[in-house]
Amino acid sequence: MFDLYGNSKLAAWREFRDNLEESDCPFQEVVNLWNRAPFRSNYLDPDQPTDWPDPWNLVLNSDLDDLAISLGMLYTIKLTQRFNESKCEIHKDTSDDRYFVIVDDYYVLNYNYGEVGDLNAVDSFKTNLIWSMQDRI
Repeated sequence: MFDLYGNSKLAAWREFRDNLEESDCPFQEVVNLWNRAPFRSNYLDPDQPTDWPDPWNLVLNSDLDDLAISLGMLYTIKLTQRFNESKCEIHKDTSDDRYFVIVDDYYVLNYNYGEVGDLNAVDSFKTNLIWSMQDRI
């Protein structure tokens, strides 16, 4: 998906989300997709969520930082019928400025690079809630 441009990229992202509706491991698929995203540092300001891009502009952007990749995971999940009612949060591990997604107060996406864990995986670390979305996008 990330090697496509414009409407082709958005269409591929839509097809990916459609496939999540029946997936046996949807969260791992989301993590796998976003771990292939182009990466750069210092793109989004965690203190300015009103300046963050909407889902479509985020996907169209070719430079993403750790926070933007977490936001992309959240958008991908929330823009499905299956998970549009799910509670999704972006957290920051205060010890090393790492961002990750928590879904429904249980699943932890990308706390460990490329992995889906459960909330027990982060109990021993201090985290800050950066952003939460409980309603539909």
